[in-house]
Amino acid sequence: MINLEEVFSQAHIDFELYNHRAIYTNEDALVVKAEQGFSGTETKSLYLKDKQKNNYIFLTFTTKKSDFKRLSKLIGKRVSVVSAEMMEEQTGQKPGAVSPFGYEAHVPVIIDEELLTHEKLVFAPGRPDQTMVVKVADLDRIIEVLNLETYLLPAEE
Repeated sequence: MINLEEVFSQAHIDFELYNHRAIYTNEDALVVKAEQGFSGTETKSLYLKDKQKNNYIFLTFTTKKSDFKRLSKLIGKRVSVVSAEMMEEQTGQKPGAVSPFGYEAHVPVIIDEELLTHEKLVFAPGRPDQTMVVKVADLDRIIEVLNLETYLLPAEE
């Protein structure tokens, strides 16, 4: 994993970084959020794969059910969630602490368009004992600095 704190600091991208006890569930995340006093929209990052073993990250709301038919249609390939064991082996991350950004390998990011209507995004930067908060307004800069291939999943009508 790339050190997002270091990269964002060097690129002058605003962020908040919180250190806390390990979080693995949405319930724990809400408790820690209240304890630490940070604000923003809670997100989850799903680590996906296609039949050719290409990986993707899907960045969406923690509480939103994922529509894999829509995701597959968007990228033109059928995708599914990578097993926890395979994900840990490939990324070193545990379920519940998957980062949307910062991979050494090429991992395109699929962004739920509805997230763009919010002010700040809250996510795990690859560690269960840290939480990072970034401004939605800085997403384009983050994508540019990290040289990310991205897809935008349109809001459901």
